[in-house]
Amino acid sequence: MLVSWNWLKQYVTLDMDREELENRLAMSGLNHEGTETVFDDLAIDLEVTSNRPDCLGHIGVAREIAVLYDLPLSIPTPNPQATGPDVDTGFSIKIEAPELCSRYTARIIRGVKIGASPQWMQDQLRTVFAPVNKDWSPVNNVVDITNYVLMECGQPLHAFDLGKLQGEQIIVREATEGEEFEAIDHHTYKLTPGMCVIADANRPVAIAGIMGGADSEVSDGTVDILIESAAFSSIATRTTSRALNLHSPSSYRFERALDPQGVEWATNRACELILEHCGGTLDNGFIDAGGATWQPAPVVMRLSQVERILGISIDADEVKRILLTLGNTETQSDDISLTVTPPTWRRDLTREADLLEEIARIHGYEK
Repeated sequence: MLVSWNWLKQYVTLDMDREELENRLAMSGLNHEGTETVFDDLAIDLEVTSNRPDCLGHIGVAREIAVLYDLPLSIPTPNPQATGPDVDTGFSIKIEAPELCSRYTARIIRGVKIGASPQWMQDQLRTVFAPVNKDWSPVNNVVDITNYVLMECGQPLHAFDLGKLQGEQIIVREATEGEEFEAIDHHTYKLTPGMCVIADANRPVAIAGIMGGADSEVSDGTVDILIESAAFSSIATRTTSRALNLHSPSSYRFERALDPQGVEWATNRACELILEHCGGTLDNGFIDAGGATWQPAPVVMRLSQVERILGISIDADEVKRILLTLGNTETQSDDISLTVTPPTWRRDLTREADLLEEIARIHGYEK
């Protein structure tokens, strides 16, 4: 995972020495793989373990820094202004394969003007994409914004040209035997049952969670767009990606268990940026198909276990600070124990031992 030094500064103050920060991140579980200068920025390569998909975006890494250094964290609260008609008028979404897609949302913006994305956005995207793809270049304002939000929060998005979708509907379904699909990389892929596709009334328009289609991509002539933000099966995404030998930043993230609350935050963030930099009118509301999202269960941690298991003495107030700053919500506490509900972006926190491990990696064994 490449992160931009300048980008991180949007969320947390970076007054510390860079090498010191890299070492502290490594000691806390984000191993430092290297740092490269990209124009006036730094691309820092961090190894993110499979249980920490929350750190596959700049906000997640900034959150770790804020906890390690006890710094305030500034996260945008997107609130795009919808002045258009109700979004569900004349358009529908149907999930025919709920085991492959638990939630699918769509928002519609009409009257956008396709052009170049702002220079600051191009610069930050270049820092995180160019070191691994020397041919990387910005695409256009809409596509760059979806990529920006992906690298900001870790939730993949996709923008369709609404005018190229047929039948005013999105169907999330399994591919049929022998079905073919031309992706935006202009390669044609032969699909098989078990693969999840996003289809309009007549054909697939995306391989779910992996790549969109050439027939519905945003181009210079695009006027109206549909923004997809969804939750796809990690197992199905991984299986399809390997079967087709087709990998993308989106598939890399969907292969892990992403934050279910990120679906709505990401689409709001993208819509807000598109309205600001591309113009247009946002339809009111969003189409939301799927069942109830996963919710974390409370975890009880006995304060006596901190010293007994970790072998270090940590003040109870510091224990609470670490857990709450990591995003846990205090449910109940007394002199004996602390009960917290983990945040939705930390599916790996399910037991007392998990909380103890968090305390150890943030506080450090050497203190």
